[in-house]
Amino acid sequence: MGGARTQHMTPRHWAVLATCVFCTFGCAAVAFSVPGLCYRPVSQYLGVDVFQVSFYMTIVYLAEVVLSPVMGKVLHRFDMRVVCTAAAVATSGGFMAMSFYTELWQWYVSGVLIGFGEITLLWLMVASLLNRWFKKRLGLVLGLTYAMTGVGGAVLNLIGQHLLGADLSGWREVYLVLGIVAFALSVPFTVFAIRSHPEDVGLRAYGEALGSPATAGDAVRELPGVPAKRAFRSWYFYALVFAGCMANVGGVFPQHFTTFYQSYVAIDRSTLEAVAALMVMSGTLEAFTMVGMAGGKVLIGALESKSVQLALVVGCVGGFLGLSCIWAGGEAVCLPVLFGGGLLYGLIYPFVTTLLPYVTRLVFGSRDYDQIYSVVLIPVNLVGAFAASGLALLYQHVGWDAFFVAGLASIVVIFAGFTVAYRAGRRVYLERL
Repeated sequence: MGGARTQHMTPRHWAVLATCVFCTFGCAAVAFSVPGLCYRPVSQYLGVDVFQVSFYMTIVYLAEVVLSPVMGKVLHRFDMRVVCTAAAVATSGGFMAMSFYTELWQWYVSGVLIGFGEITLLWLMVASLLNRWFKKRLGLVLGLTYAMTGVGGAVLNLIGQHLLGADLSGWREVYLVLGIVAFALSVPFTVFAIRSHPEDVGLRAYGEALGSPATAGDAVRELPGVPAKRAFRSWYFYALVFAGCMANVGGVFPQHFTTFYQSYVAIDRSTLEAVAALMVMSGTLEAFTMVGMAGGKVLIGALESKSVQLALVVGCVGGFLGLSCIWAGGEAVCLPVLFGGGLLYGLIYPFVTTLLPYVTRLVFGSRDYDQIYSVVLIPVNLVGAFAASGLALLYQHVGWDAFFVAGLASIVVIFAGFTVAYRAGRRVYLERL
């Protein structure tokens, strides 16, 4: 007799994967991968510090913190098509609206809209849908999906760089065009392509053993894992949260790479005048970083399926070398070293979106995964909120050297935190099986 039959890939599975891919390529990329293009020109237009403009990203993260437990429950109880469509409209519309703003507080309103959209789409929808629809190759599909924030970031940064121009005057066009792109790449998919559970359409998760006919929700009660209340009482839960917080700080650093380039690299340091030939490439460093992130998410996603520890080593070594090269290349105005550093830094960028949800599932199982992961995201995004504007304050008042030293130190802490949390938590989880 042959082995037990398992669920194969169907058009429904592909549709769910496509939804996650295009929502991260569009909405997540405009939310997190391209904001740095416009920080400096908007601050000049409004006559305020860059810190005050970048504070809208702090609002994004704070909105995610407040809404994380709420949206975790909403996605668990209601049709994901409706919830995720509203989130896609909020993200793309909030970004688009910035093309018409004339006062600083209006950016903060968009921050709330984008925060609602991205806690739903990037943090919860992708992890929840893929965990429900894929048992086999989960690490790989998570990596491929989250890689799209990098691919989208690279493509949209280059488009935005062209729209922005050498004099940085095209920032309104950046917001409008990229917001329209985000809408077109998300709403049609959230409306037509997804279902909350494979059981809703008589299917199982890809790779799951086929047995009795599938009915909606029948697999949920049988999922193995640690109850949420027990997870919240374990010390390694907090070690994992700490590691996730530091990983999110690492993910915020690239939002300021374009400002570093515009205000330090593309400036004649003797006259403090912009160098047009360099300024016209103001989005290129972040584009290289996004390319590295795209490849890094696929690589880290594939590696973590085989060895979490190997994924940690590869990501942290690459990130450390990459940030060092950006620092050195910017100081020497050596563009190959600078852009090469962006590629390497992309290897650590995936930790918060790819490694964190995967390790959470390995350590606590699938039983209460949605609830546990939504709680993990509260402090993770709270730290991101302070990092978004805190890093701007750091380089504005202390200097770029302090910015890079802080980044290198955070990578060391990320490695230690994930290693401790994974080893301790996985050992306890296996003992309880």
